[in-house]
Amino acid sequence: MFFQLFKTCLYIVAMMVVSLLMTSGAEARKKKPNNYKMKYVGATKCDGSCHDAYYQAWKKTGHGQSFDLLKPGARPETKKKAGLDAEADYTADPNCLRCHTTGYRQRGGFREATRRKPTLIAPDEPNKEQVGCEMCHTVAGGSEIRKVMKNTKGDFDKKDTEQHGQRWDYANTCSRCHLHPKSPHTPKVDKKYEFDFKQRVKSVHNVDKYWNEDNMDQKLEKIEDRKKQKAKSETTTLLVEDWKIKQKKKGPKLYLKKSTRPFNKVWSKEKKAFKKKHGKKYKKSKEWKKFLKDREWFKYQK
Repeated sequence: MFFQLFKTCLYIVAMMVVSLLMTSGAEARKKKPNNYKMKYVGATKCDGSCHDAYYQAWKKTGHGQSFDLLKPGARPETKKKAGLDAEADYTADPNCLRCHTTGYRQRGGFREATRRKPTLIAPDEPNKEQVGCEMCHTVAGGSEIRKVMKNTKGDFDKKDTEQHGQRWDYANTCSRCHLHPKSPHTPKVDKKYEFDFKQRVKSVHNVDKYWNEDNMDQKLEKIEDRKKQKAKSETTTLLVEDWKIKQKKKGPKLYLKKSTRPFNKVWSKEKKAFKKKHGKKYKKSKEWKKFLKDREWFKYQK
């Protein structure tokens, strides 16, 4: 009797230890968000096992086909009105690529065919070559936001993802391209370019008809709770990027103006002091970790 009881207790303890190890293992596998590593990952990453209905709906929108408009012969009358050559190929034009693709000239963003290691384009799976999720929902890419979403299984607040690059200033986000002073498509050219955010946003995510048996479990359960929350970027909008084009030997190159970048990336000059003091292993130093922890990663309009 005593021996049987001892065996039962031993079994229970063993199961508790195994459960504890499995839990700690799962926790260890969670990737910790790090804004220093922030980059664009593409709309197909958002699709996968998380936002399939949204991805399928997006493919049918103007955003999901924006790169195609840069090809020769696409919308000739529209181009002529804006003073553009209707038969010209604009798929490598930096001024166009900034707002017709995802994350152009930023880490992980779209790379045109004329550059080394260009972005792979798959016609059936639009991705970085179009205006994807990250152009509207993130400051500088969704790599770290995805970690928060995965770690919490979708149960997060606005502030949890905002501190890792999600943005909620949608009207400001849209106008930074649709009303950018460098855009040739202005209301003066055609009244259809007058931008009414409340009207335009209605055509972006018409997902209802894209739910099916395979993706029904991906519905955003906490979306109504988050609508009641107020993010910082909703009350204080982020900076709007501006850029300049420099002529190089290999052709024109776009540079985002540092003073207009909403993401306060770490520049090479800032790393020098840490490298000088700690060498190649500077990223393991306490000073470096504190530097990243204390950094103001995002810049807002005053």
